[in-house]
Amino acid sequence: KEAQQQQQQQQQQQQHIGNNYPFPWLYPKRLCQLIKLWINRVLFTKSSILFLCFSLVTFAILTYLAVQYYGEEALQEGLLYHFSRVDHRHNYSMFWYWIYLARGRVVASSIPLSSSSLSTMGKALLVPQVILLLYSSLGIAPYDLPFALFIQTFSFVAQNKVITAQYFTWYLVLLPLCSDRIHWKSRNMIAALLFLGLSIVTWLGSAFCLEMKGMNVHLQVWIASVGFFIANINLLRVILDNYCGFELNLSQHYNCDVKNKKL
Repeated sequence: KEAQQQQQQQQQQQQHIGNNYPFPWLYPKRLCQLIKLWINRVLFTKSSILFLCFSLVTFAILTYLAVQYYGEEALQEGLLYHFSRVDHRHNYSMFWYWIYLARGRVVASSIPLSSSSLSTMGKALLVPQVILLLYSSLGIAPYDLPFALFIQTFSFVAQNKVITAQYFTWYLVLLPLCSDRIHWKSRNMIAALLFLGLSIVTWLGSAFCLEMKGMNVHLQVWIASVGFFIANINLLRVILDNYCGFELNLSQHYNCDVKNKKL
């Protein structure tokens, strides 16, 4: 009986904690404090300044050597291309159909791709990703950095205008770092995972009919892509709802807050 009572108390405590996240998304004052904290960490500590300088120098040297050896093509294909990449084949993203139709209009009008609205929209679609990255950085990283890295990568891939199968490994390799702090056996988690699996199977089936059978099912593939996007966003929501790492980091977080106030 005592063991059952303790287990019930732990479950109630976890449920209470889960419903009172420290993530400051709805608290502007706390969000401003975290912004100030991150600015101090990035710009006013010796280790962060050294890391920033060495990173920039290394990146600049390698890029310069690549351009000197391969020419302007190295800069374009290795870096700049990815900011405006608009591939439509083998693409899980719900934007692939828009890319496919827009490419057809560009070819028909004989307008260079770099000067078309397609390239401009490709860059504009990066804005929501940047906002989500900044938002999750301030809301999660101060409490659980590995979990923040996973959430950032997952949301970045889900929102990307080009999603191919290898993109899934970007966040799956980070999952072992935080999987022990996510409650995977809840009903809503199981339902979300099944929904994601169903969306993937639906997309693969419709894509097979399009690319292998040559059937005119472009609209069906796009609908499957929208379903895949919804399934990913739903899974992201459920993972945040079932995150159980708050109680592990709360005492340490508040102890740091107390020390900072004293300082």
